[in-house]
Amino acid sequence: MDSCNPTRIARHGTLLTTQGNVKIKATQYREDFGPIDPGCPSVPHTRAYLHHLFKQNEPLALTLASLHNISTT
Repeated sequence: MDSCNPTRIARHGTLLTTQGNVKIKATQYREDFGPIDPGCPSVPHTRAYLHHLFKQNEPLALTLASLHNISTT
Protein backbone atom coordinates (compact mmCIF):
# COMPACT_ATOMS: atom_id res chain seq x y z
CA MET A 1 0.00 0.00 0.00
CA ASP A 2 1.33 3.41 -0.93
CA SER A 3 0.13 6.26 1.23
CA CYS A 4 1.43 9.65 2.24
CA ASN A 5 -0.65 9.64 5.44
CA PRO A 6 2.09 8.35 7.85
CA THR A 7 4.52 11.09 6.83
CA ARG A 8 1.84 13.78 6.64
CA ILE A 9 0.60 13.20 10.19
CA ALA A 10 4.20 12.87 11.42
CA ARG A 11 4.94 16.39 10.19
CA HIS A 12 2.14 17.63 12.44
CA GLY A 13 3.38 15.73 15.51
CA THR A 14 1.25 12.58 15.50
CA LEU A 15 3.02 9.27 16.05
CA LEU A 16 1.43 5.92 15.26
CA THR A 17 1.87 3.39 18.08
CA THR A 18 0.44 0.01 19.02
CA GLN A 19 -1.54 1.77 21.80
CA GLY A 20 -3.01 4.37 19.43
CA ASN A 21 -1.98 7.77 18.14
CA VAL A 22 0.38 9.92 20.23
CA LYS A 23 0.30 13.69 19.79
CA ILE A 24 3.91 14.26 20.79
CA LYS A 25 3.58 18.05 21.10
CA ALA A 26 1.31 17.64 24.15
CA THR A 27 2.77 18.80 27.46
CA GLN A 28 2.34 15.37 29.06
CA TYR A 29 5.29 14.08 27.00
CA ARG A 30 7.72 16.75 28.20
CA GLU A 31 9.09 14.43 30.90
CA ASP A 32 8.10 11.04 29.47
CA PHE A 33 11.42 9.23 29.14
CA GLY A 34 9.89 6.01 27.86
CA PRO A 35 10.29 4.73 24.30
CA ILE A 36 8.04 6.07 21.57
CA ASP A 37 6.40 2.66 21.22
CA PRO A 38 7.52 -0.22 23.46
CA GLY A 39 6.19 -2.71 20.88
CA CYS A 40 8.22 -1.23 18.01
CA PRO A 41 11.81 -0.15 18.70
CA SER A 42 12.26 1.56 15.32
CA VAL A 43 13.53 4.92 16.56
CA PRO A 44 15.67 4.57 19.71
CA HIS A 45 14.72 7.92 21.26
CA THR A 46 12.40 8.87 24.09
CA ARG A 47 9.08 10.65 23.84
CA ALA A 48 10.57 13.54 25.82
CA TYR A 49 13.36 13.96 23.26
CA LEU A 50 10.93 14.04 20.34
CA HIS A 51 8.68 16.45 22.25
CA HIS A 52 11.70 18.72 22.77
CA LEU A 53 12.68 18.57 19.09
CA PHE A 54 9.15 19.49 17.97
CA LYS A 55 8.93 22.37 20.44
CA GLN A 56 12.27 23.74 19.20
CA ASN A 57 11.19 23.37 15.54
CA GLU A 58 14.13 21.11 14.77
CA PRO A 59 13.99 19.45 11.33
CA LEU A 60 15.25 16.23 12.92
CA ALA A 61 11.87 15.91 14.67
CA LEU A 62 10.07 15.59 11.35
CA THR A 63 12.56 13.02 10.10
CA LEU A 64 12.42 10.83 13.21
CA ALA A 65 8.64 11.00 13.43
CA SER A 66 8.30 10.09 9.74
CA LEU A 67 10.74 7.18 10.08
CA HIS A 68 8.84 5.88 13.08
CA ASN A 69 5.44 6.13 11.39
CA ILE A 70 6.67 4.43 8.21
CA SER A 71 8.22 1.57 10.17
CA THR A 72 4.96 0.92 12.06
CA THR A 73 2.76 0.70 8.97
